Amino acid sequence: MAYVLEVAYRHDQPTTHLRTRAEVNAFVDELLTLGPEYTAATAYAIQEGSETLPDHELLIGASSRTNVGAVRYSGEEGTWYAKGELTNPNGVVFAYFGSGQEFPPDAEVPLTVVRAALWGLLAGEGRRPEGLTWVATD
Repeated sequence: MAYVLEVAYRHDQPTTHLRTRAEVNAFVDELLTLGPEYTAATAYAIQEGSETLPDHELLIGASSRTNVGAVRYSGEEGTWYAKGELTNPNGVVFAYFGSGQEFPPDAEVPLTVVRAALWGLLAGEGRRPEGLTWVATD
């Protein structure tokens, strides 16, 4: 069975399946247009058609205002966030279904990193994406 990314990100949209890099990119582009209530999404790499619950979650944020995002991965071995190069003294918060999801102050990353994390989750069949600077968190 092939893996797909199952993403959830807004009330009026059922979970969506992403299969290609183009679909991942289009999804991030769409997230940037949804307004302040929907700036975050969850993603799971699942075998298409499987009823097995995933053992991981990738939470992403994306802001059209600042043109940055954030990435947090949780799995059986712990929780990590992708470390950015700068620290935001105002904090890093993205809205998941209208509820604020806080990230560490140094978690802002370019949107290319957000896209790479999503694609890496799919390519890695749910494993923590490679090639990012991960920091363990609680």
